[in-house]
Order: sequence, then C-alpha cells, then structure tokens
Amino acid sequence: MAATRLGHILPLDRGQRAALGVPPPAQASEPTEIQGTRWRGASRTLRSLQNWLAHVGSATSDLPSNEQRTLRARSRDAFRNHPIARAALVRPRTAIVGTGLVCRPSVDYETLGITAEEGETCNTQIRTSWERWAEDPLECDIEATLDIYGLQGLALLSGMSSGDVFALTPMEFRAGGVSELKVQLIEADRVSNPNDAGDTPSCIDGIEFSGALPVGCWVRNIHPGDRIDLRQARWDYYPMFGGETGRRRVLHIWNDKERPGQVRGAPFLAPILEPLKQLDRFSNAELMAAVISAMLTVFIERDGEETDESGNPLPAFGEGGALSLGNGAIVDLAPGEKANAINPARPNANFDPFFLSIVKQVGAALEIPLDVLLLQFDASYSAARAAMLEAWRMFLCRRQWLVQQFCQPIFCLFLDEEVASGRLRLLGYSDPIRRRAWQRALWVGPARGSMDEEKEAAAAKTRIEIGVSNEAMETAAMTGEDWTTVITQRAREKALRKTLGVESPAPLAIAPAQPGHPAPPQQPAPVQEDPAGDGAEDDIDTEQDPEKEEEEAAP
Repeated sequence: MAATRLGHILPLDRGQRAALGVPPPAQASEPTEIQGTRWRGASRTLRSLQNWLAHVGSATSDLPSNEQRTLRARSRDAFRNHPIARAALVRPRTAIVGTGLVCRPSVDYETLGITAEEGETCNTQIRTSWERWAEDPLECDIEATLDIYGLQGLALLSGMSSGDVFALTPMEFRAGGVSELKVQLIEADRVSNPNDAGDTPSCIDGIEFSGALPVGCWVRNIHPGDRIDLRQARWDYYPMFGGETGRRRVLHIWNDKERPGQVRGAPFLAPILEPLKQLDRFSNAELMAAVISAMLTVFIERDGEETDESGNPLPAFGEGGALSLGNGAIVDLAPGEKANAINPARPNANFDPFFLSIVKQVGAALEIPLDVLLLQFDASYSAARAAMLEAWRMFLCRRQWLVQQFCQPIFCLFLDEEVASGRLRLLGYSDPIRRRAWQRALWVGPARGSMDEEKEAAAAKTRIEIGVSNEAMETAAMTGEDWTTVITQRAREKALRKTLGVESPAPLAIAPAQPGHPAPPQQPAPVQEDPAGDGAEDDIDTEQDPEKEEEEAAP
C-alpha cells in the first residue's frame, strides 16, 4: 500500500516542479546543500566543523622550534611525574632494548667468495673484537659510564622523550684502552641554529642541508637549560659524513619521522599530553578526596560571632586561627561551636571505569594495549596473548629503527677502525660491495616471553616441522639467545654427561588428548645411547622431579 502511494506521489511532485520552474534536486555526485562539499570532513558549514580551522603547512612549518621546546619540556615533566606517561616510555624501552641488542656478525660468505666454515671463523673473530669494545664503558662511551647496550637504551629513551637524539663519534684514545672510537649522545635541545638565529632554506633547526641531503649539524657547547655551566654559548659544526671516506660521523636517531621533508622529530607523548595532564589532575583530586574521607570530615558550625572582653571578634578556630584534620585527631572546639559530619562519598565508584577508558585511548594512540601499558593481564589467555602480540608489533618495528639508525652504523664504524688499525684483516674491505658483505650482522634482542610456555614450545616445534621456521629463528624469538651459542653449550653439556657417566633425561612422549577422553598416562621412554657419538641430543628435554623419583624408588 505504501509503495503504491509513493508511486503516485513521485510523478505528481515532478510535474509540479516542472510547472513552477523549480530545478530538480542535486544528484548524489554533486555537493549537498547542507554540507556544501563532497567530503563531509571538508565542510565549513556544518556546525560540528565550523570551528575546526586547520591550516596546511609543510613538515617543518607544522613543527616550529618554539613548539618543539614546549613539547620536550612537557614530555620530560610527564615522564618524571605522571605514572602513565612513565609507563608509556619505559615499557617500550624494556621490551625493545632490555639488557641490550646483541650483535651477531653474519658475513656474506657467498659474496666474499669464501666457504661457510671460513665465514663462521670470521664471524667469531669479529664478534670477539666487537664484544671487547662494546662491553667496556671506557672503550665505547665518551662519558665512560655505559656500555654499548646501556647506550642503546639511553638513545631510545632520549629519542622518544625528546623527539630525537644525536650521536657523535669522536676518536679519543684512553690510557689502557685499545680502540679510539667513542660514542657521545647529544640531547635534542643542544642542536639548534647558531646564535639561535631563524631558519633558512639551508639551515633548519640546527641541521645544515645541501639540497635535500642533511650534511651537518650545529651543536651548542652547553645545554640551553643548564643552571650550573654559565659559559658563553658557542656552536660547533659537525659534518654528517667524512669528507674523504664518506663514513657516517653523526647519527640522527628519530622517535618517528612522519612526513617527507621533516627535519626534527616530535616526542612520543606529544599527541596525548593534554588528556594525560587532565587525567593526572583527575587522579590527584580523587586521591586527595579519598585521603580526606578516611579522616574525620566535618564542618564547624557556630551559633554566632564571639568577641573578647574588648568587643573584638575571636579567631575562627581558637588561638591558632586554623583547624586541621588528622588520623585519629581529637579537636577541642570552642564554646558555642559544634561539628557536623559530612559524607564525601569517596572512593568514587565511577573512578576506575572512567580512568581505564581514558587510558585505553592513550594506549591506542601509542600502539600499546591497555593490558601491556598497565601490566594488568586479568582477562582470558587469548585476550592477554592478543594484547602482547599487538604490542610486540610496535616493539619490533621500533627495534628495527634503532638498529638501522644507531646500532648498525656504530658497528660499521667499529669495523672501519679495526681494519684500519690492522687488528682485523678482512680481504677486499676497501671495495664498497665487499665491505658491506663484511659488515652484515644480526641484532638479537630480548625475547617476547610467553603466557603459556608449554603451548608456545609446542607451536614452535610445529612451525619447524612444517618448514615455516627454523631453530635459529625460534631460539631468538623465545629466549633472545643465539642458536649457535645454545647448541654449542648443549653439545658441551652432552659431552660432560658422557664423561661423568650421567645419563641424559629422556624426553616424554606426550600423546594428544582426544575430545571427551582423558589423555593416556605418560610413560618414560627408554634411554638410548648415541651411536654416532656426535654430542647431539633431542630438541625437547624434560627434567625428572628428584622427589618423585625417590618416592617411586621407596619400597
């Protein structure tokens, strides 16, 4: 019935419009009369968008130096004083770097024209030299405080809190040392235009350009916020690349480069500073209200104004002129005064849901799930594991950035010095192609961890068996260790067990449980001797419980 009426009305409406000369309504492909644009987000007439005045600016214009300074100062203040802000910065630092990204040299022996065995020998030599330099703060740190792994964490944390950080590579020989190469981290505030001058097309925010290529940076000799070193400010120029060799001399470690042509980075907390500050004020107010409600909360009511013998009004709260509350405090009121108790209704039952909803938005902006940000894994196993996996997507991405911008360039500079000094002899190192083959390396960081180690181990075994992974990848992912180191140590343990006559624990054959049926009892497999005597053993080892063995052996 409705369709029939509509069919009669539409022709009548078209006829009336044609008789009156009214133009037909605009088609869907044309701008609508209400929003005035084809894209609602571009409308300037919608009430919800009238006050949204966004301007188009370049990558440098949208991040001027004065706003950079404010963002850095507020980001560092939030890191010092706001629990959520601190968690948002230290959580990635712990997962991305942790105890350090360990270098595992992996020369391209095919490009070098050597055998795999010769390549492993070279890897061992390079690794020994690298660890000698990297693990000694006197050798690698200009401040002689941190080893290379501590410098990795500091570079990451400083870059995220300030937007970027710079690393100089001066050559300085110290008594008792071997290498001259040192790493000097420079905070973002010290890199600026000479004499705090304005930006020019060839010098922006302390970075010198030759066309689109950054060729150097100007570094202030003292921090602009230093209240101790009051020397006259001086700016020194450091070229990004060596003039004769083209080697990297200054490293620029970014928090995130978001636009082409961007010169400096914005702090990691920049997008969430305003809601973070509001959330901190709200939390502090609720905390103070809860503390006060735990005490005796009263209003003092007086019958009338009291005066002394001369007619002067008496203080509101006796001789001291003030009244304070405390834990178990007993207050003696003046004559004519009485205390009326109130109920502040604290703690607020709605505080936690509101707090968590804001933290979820903060975590979404930073790519850190709520469970990981608060270390609160109270949901199901699947939800907790999904949160960890999503967080590790970001962690692994930023780990790769750190390797590309800091770790690998430092390793290449180290090899350059070792070859130039004669401590390492790498044939054909002067050739750029062979040099890159010698400089190849893997960087192994902390493992992701697991919610259920048994399930994770079974999944790793399945991936290896179906051919989508290998033992080296799974060892690095599950433990953060190098597979070569693990298998070599296992071979030593196997040989030592045979020498001492100690039998290796036998693996347990675990049969999968069928739906609706319990798993069959586990029987220990018989111990088999290794006929080859090559020191290899099965991938999965299980240790027997000594107490259980004693109980079974007891009569």
